[in-house]
Amino acid sequence: MSHEPLVSIIIPTYNRRRLVRDAIESGLAQTHRHCEIIVVDDGSSDDTITCLRRKYGPRIRLFSQDNQGPGIARNRGIAEARGEFIHFLDADDQLLPENVAICLEVFHRHPQISVVYSHYQFVATDGVTPLDTPPFERFSENPFCELLAKTGCHILISSSMVRAGALQSVGGFEPDTRFRSAEDWDFFLRLARRHKFYGIDQRLVLRRMHDEMLSDDKLRGAWGRLKTVQNARDYGWEDCMSADEFDRKEASRHHMLALYLWQQGERRRARRHFQQAMTIYPPEARPRRLFWLYTWLLPASSMVWTSRIARVILRR
Repeated sequence: MSHEPLVSIIIPTYNRRRLVRDAIESGLAQTHRHCEIIVVDDGSSDDTITCLRRKYGPRIRLFSQDNQGPGIARNRGIAEARGEFIHFLDADDQLLPENVAICLEVFHRHPQISVVYSHYQFVATDGVTPLDTPPFERFSENPFCELLAKTGCHILISSSMVRAGALQSVGGFEPDTRFRSAEDWDFFLRLARRHKFYGIDQRLVLRRMHDEMLSDDKLRGAWGRLKTVQNARDYGWEDCMSADEFDRKEASRHHMLALYLWQQGERRRARRHFQQAMTIYPPEARPRRLFWLYTWLLPASSMVWTSRIARVILRR
C-alpha cells in the first residue's frame, strides 16, 4: 500500500449526526484502500463528536472547531491532511466505492491535470432513491471563463478531487465566516485561473436532497454569489468579458440580494443594494429605481408585478 498515493477525504459537518455516518461509510468503502477520512465538526450541538468517536475510533481523524461555516471547516481539514490528493465530501453526500480509484486513474493518465470532478446522482432523503438529475456539464480548456459566466457553481464540491499542491497555491477557501454559500464557486474560480480541470461523465457521487440543506438558504446564497463576483474582480475577468458585461453581472447580483432582503423585511438594506446596482450599471437604472421606490411604499408581495413592469421598461 505504501506505493499507492494517499487520498485525504475531507468531510465538514454541522448538526448532521444522522447523515454524516453514511458519508463516512462511503469513504471507508472505497476500492482504493489508501485513504484517510478527516471529519471536521463545525460546532455541532447534536453530540456529533461523541457519537462518531464511539462508532469509528481510530478509523477516522476527527477534529472540532467553533461554528465558522463549511469553507473554514474544509480549510481545517486541508491543514490536517497528509494526502497527496484531497477529495471533498459534504456530510449529506456519499461516494460510490470506485470514486477515488477512477479519479486517481485520470490523474495518472493526465499529469498536467490538477482538479478532477465527476457527475453525480440526486437521491431522496433516504440516500438511496434516485431523483431526476441535470445533465453533466464538462468545461472546455477555459473553465475559468465558463465558470465565471454562470450564476453559481456548476461543479459539485463532493464530486471534486484536487492535488494538494494546487490547493496550497490558491490558499484554500475564503476565510470569511459569513461566506457560507457559494464559497465553492469562489474556490473553483481561483483554482481554474491557475490549474487545469478534467470532468468525468460518470455518476460517482450520491447527492442527497433534504429539507435542511444549507444551499436552500436563498438570502445567504445571494450574498455568497455577490461576494464571489466581487472577489472575481481580482481574478483576471478581463480575459472573459468586457467591463460593461462584468459590471452588469455584479449589478444583477446586488439586485438579487436586494430582492431577498426585501422579502425578509430588511427594506433599508434592500434599498442600499438596489442603489449599488444602479450605480454600477446605469443602463438598467430605470427599472431598478422602480424597485427602490416600491421598497418604501409596498410589501415584498408586490415584487412579481414590479418585475413585470421593469421588463416592459427594459424593452423600450
